[in-house]
Amino acid sequence: MVRLCLLIMLVTIAGHTSSGYRILSIAVSPSRSHVIVQEALVKELARRGHQVTMVSPFPSTKPIENYREITVPISDWGKTTMAIFLKDQSRWAALANFPTTCKIFMDASNDTLNDPEVRRVISEEKFDLLITGIMTDFLLGIGQLIGAPTVVVSPNAAMDMVNDMVGNPYPIATIPNLMMGTPSPMGFANRFGNLIGWTLEHVFGWYIVSKSEHYYYSNFPRDQFPAYDAVRKNVSLVLINQHFTKSTARPYVQSMVEVGGLQIKPSPDPLPSDLQEWIDGAEHGVIFFSMGTNLQSSSFPSDKLIVLLTTFGNLKQRIVWKWDSQTMPDKPPNVLLRRWLPQDDLLAHPNVRLFITHGGLGGVAEAQYHGVPLVGIPMFGDQQSNLEKATKEGWAVVVEFADLSEDTLARAVGEVLNNASYTETAKKLSELYRDRPMSAMDTAVFWTEYVIRHRGAKHMRYPGVDLNFFQRHLLDVWAVLGIGIFIVVKLTCLACRLCRRKTTPKIKVN
Repeated sequence: MVRLCLLIMLVTIAGHTSSGYRILSIAVSPSRSHVIVQEALVKELARRGHQVTMVSPFPSTKPIENYREITVPISDWGKTTMAIFLKDQSRWAALANFPTTCKIFMDASNDTLNDPEVRRVISEEKFDLLITGIMTDFLLGIGQLIGAPTVVVSPNAAMDMVNDMVGNPYPIATIPNLMMGTPSPMGFANRFGNLIGWTLEHVFGWYIVSKSEHYYYSNFPRDQFPAYDAVRKNVSLVLINQHFTKSTARPYVQSMVEVGGLQIKPSPDPLPSDLQEWIDGAEHGVIFFSMGTNLQSSSFPSDKLIVLLTTFGNLKQRIVWKWDSQTMPDKPPNVLLRRWLPQDDLLAHPNVRLFITHGGLGGVAEAQYHGVPLVGIPMFGDQQSNLEKATKEGWAVVVEFADLSEDTLARAVGEVLNNASYTETAKKLSELYRDRPMSAMDTAVFWTEYVIRHRGAKHMRYPGVDLNFFQRHLLDVWAVLGIGIFIVVKLTCLACRLCRRKTTPKIKVN
C-alpha cells in the first residue's frame, strides 16, 4: 500500500513537471545589468515548473531545478569601450562611441546564435516560447525557426525601437526622452528639446534596426523566412523594466507591460558571512559605492581615484566598494572591496545609509524599493535623467564626474547623511513603489504564461503596429481633407466670381 501511494505521488509529480512549458531564453549583452533582469524572470519560471534553457555570457553560481544554462562567453568591454566614458562624459562622446557599442552587441549575438551547442538545441528541441532582450532584433528570427511566440524583456524604459515592435505610442509633448533628462510637465523649451531628443533616438533606433537587418538575413535567408520587419513586428509581448512611480505616467498598448523592479527579490537572500559581519558591525552605518557592471573603478583617472580614497578615508561610516581588481593602492581601513556584490540584498540591509551610484535604472529602482537615498555620479545613457528625477523628488544629490573633488563629494555625502529629509523621502517613495496589485515578478510571469497559453495572444496585437508614421497620425487623411477643402474653396470662389460677372450690369461707354 505504501509503495502504491509513493508510485501515485511520483506519477503526479512527474505529470505536473511535464505539464510545464519549454522556454528558450537568449540574453546577449556585455552588460551584466542588462542580463540580470531577463535572468530573474526565467529563473522564476523554472521555479514554477517550466523547463527553461538560458543562453547568456554569464553563468549562475547556484544550480536551479528545471533550469539549463548554455554559456557563450563574449569579450570584456570594461577596459576598452567603457574606459572612453571615463575620459569624456559628454553626450557627444557617447554619440561618437555609439557605432562601436552597437557592433559589440551585434557581433556577440551573432557569435552566440552560431555557437554549436546553441545551434544544436535550436534545431533538435521543441520550445513553446522564445524570450530575448533588446538591441539584437535579428535574434527574433529564432522564434520563426522554432515556431514559437516571442517575448522581449527590456532592461530600460520604453525606447523608440522597442515601442516600434508593438506600435506603442510615444507622445513627444508629454513623455520626456530618457536620454535628455527633461522635467515633466514640459514647457515650450523643454518640448522643443524633447523633439530633438526623440529625433536623435529615432535615428539611433533606425541605425540599430538597419544593422540588425543585415545580421538577420545572413542567418535567416529571404527565401526561407519572413521579412525582417514582419518578424520584428510579430512580438507577442514586451516587458518593460520601468514603473510609473519612478518615471512619468504614460499610455501603453496591451502587449507592453510595466514590470519595474523585476530583479528585486521580495525577501533578500543572506549576505556572505564576512560581508554580513562588516555591515552589522558598522557603528555609524555603511555607504555602498558601485558604478555598475560596466564601468570599472580601477580605470578611474588617478586624480579622481585619490578624491574617492581621501573622502572615504575621512568618513566615520564603513564603505563597501565594488572594485574590479585584486588590490587597491592606499586603501583606507574603513573600506571593504569586492569584485562582485549582491546589490539588491545589500541595499536591503537596514544598516546601509547611502548608495553612491552612477544612476543606472536597476540600481535606482533597487534603492527606491529599499528606501536608500543616493549620491549620484552620472556617466552616460539614461543615468543623467534617472538621477535628475531622483534629485527633483528630494532623495538624491548629484555630483558631475567632471566636478568630482574632495569638496564636492564630501558636501554631497554630508548633505544626504546629515539631512534626514533625504532618507524620509526615500522611505515614502519606497512605499509608493511597492504599492501594486501584483508584484513585478507575478505580473511578468502571468503575462508570459498568458502568451504561451493563447499561442502568441494575437488578440493583444495593436493594429497600429502595421501603420507607418503618416498613417498612424492620420497625416494622409488630413492631407486629403486639406486638399479637398482647398478644392472646394477654390471652386466656391470661382463660382462666386462667375455669378458676380453674370449679375453685375455692364456699363456702356459712350
